[in-house]
Amino acid sequence: MERLINRRLLLAEARKLDLEISREELQQAIVSYPAFQTNGRFDPLRYQRTLSYLRLTPQEFEASQSEDLLIGKVQSFIARGAKVLDSEVLSFFHHTRDKVNLAYIQIDPKKFTDQVALDDEAIEGYFNENQETYRFAAKRNIIFIRFVPQDYLDEVEPTEAEVEDFYRLNQDGYQTPKKVRARHILFPIAPQATATQLRPIQERAKEVLALARKGDDFATLARKYSKDSTASKGGDLGYFTRTDMVKPFADVAFSIQKGEISDLVRTRFGLHIIKVEDIKESVPQPLDEVREAVIRSLKEERARDIALQRAEAFIDESRALDDLQKAAAAQGLEVKETGFFAADEAIPQLGRYSEINEIIFSLQPMEVSPALALGEARVVAQLMEIQDSRIPELAEVLEKVRKDWTAEQSRILARKQAEEWLETARQEGTLAEVARRNKLEIRKTDPFTALSPAGLLANQRDLVITAFALTPEEPVAPEVYEIDNTFAIFQLEDREPAPEEEFQKEKDNLARNLLQIKQEQTFNLWITARRQQSDIKILQEL
Repeated sequence: MERLINRRLLLAEARKLDLEISREELQQAIVSYPAFQTNGRFDPLRYQRTLSYLRLTPQEFEASQSEDLLIGKVQSFIARGAKVLDSEVLSFFHHTRDKVNLAYIQIDPKKFTDQVALDDEAIEGYFNENQETYRFAAKRNIIFIRFVPQDYLDEVEPTEAEVEDFYRLNQDGYQTPKKVRARHILFPIAPQATATQLRPIQERAKEVLALARKGDDFATLARKYSKDSTASKGGDLGYFTRTDMVKPFADVAFSIQKGEISDLVRTRFGLHIIKVEDIKESVPQPLDEVREAVIRSLKEERARDIALQRAEAFIDESRALDDLQKAAAAQGLEVKETGFFAADEAIPQLGRYSEINEIIFSLQPMEVSPALALGEARVVAQLMEIQDSRIPELAEVLEKVRKDWTAEQSRILARKQAEEWLETARQEGTLAEVARRNKLEIRKTDPFTALSPAGLLANQRDLVITAFALTPEEPVAPEVYEIDNTFAIFQLEDREPAPEEEFQKEKDNLARNLLQIKQEQTFNLWITARRQQSDIKILQEL
């Protein structure tokens, strides 16, 4: 709906501006479409066929394309007023590249629990205000029969012809895995290493990589520089399959050629340089070597089919009798009962399967389900009882309500204390004295940019904006922030301006990015204003 309205406004603006699309512009746009090209050239026959498939005539398509091109012209006309000044590019550079790190103290509401005195009247009032929170979910109780393929394996006796056919159709599953023999040089990196700690390791790894590519003996380099247990063997890992190694390492090792040396590869162990020594390609295994596995797979496949067939036949009989238990008794099958469970809970004895829960909760009382896929097994269920959703009496949930009320009061006390400490910190211009008096730990974030906050600040956009507005003169953030169920007070620890030499390298690219942002903002402001000025009537809601 929004797009339709905007489209009408843009086409109206095109008429006001006397903008038009020439026949040449339209033709050029259409012949440039990859969907209408064969071997890079416009194909009239393909054009006709594609439009026919889309149920469009050339006239309809060309009219639509002409409107799209016209709208593009209007958007360009509107956005052309956007300009970028050098001072704005510099400001944008620092906004995206400067770093700050913060010091902070956290106040955990759990530490205030002992200060909360139980108040039965207040607890009852809390329950009355939050009754929906304690609503009991609707529940179902079913009986069921499980049809397990394993139970039907003995019924399957494949012939030699069937075994050969199955092997031939599934030959991709009976291959010796591709193997690679490689050497590597490892530069370990701690899991929590900061960018500052990582930089010298990367530089050393790049230096060794340059030596390897220059022609220095790889095994000798591995003995000298690698910090892995294979260093004494020249980094030799022997032959390995793709699944023998962590994914980033395997992805590279299995993508480069024999004798080739990789770029730096990062894994959870550190930085690797990999050299592939040899490759053993995957080859088919002869039937005689895998006969038992083929027969086992064939029997399992047939057994799954039998389980499904028996389940579907049982469903027909249960529905005919309108009673799953009678049908089970007639066939000597074991019936089990789950007891009550909610839509978002695991089904007792069956497990957590959202699709099965959805089907069961759609059944009417005493209705028999379709065959439900439970792994490789099939389950047939009958709905026996329904418990409707209801709001409980306070006595039924008293312990939980007490716990929640206590937690709420603890949060109120914790926030009040945090706000008092914040006021003290702002008056003194530092968290240090507050922390010392109250025996609180001052923690620090890693340096972060405005665009890439991590860890504690990952979802705290308001705090990140505040962090870059803090100054050495007023370092303490003006409010208490709620983070990870705790309250926190922050102050500026350090600011790292981005180096000016980086600005000169990135200036042109930043200018293009900033211009695109300003053009989008200019257009959005224009379209918002036009919508406010226009008389828009929606005759039928979509």
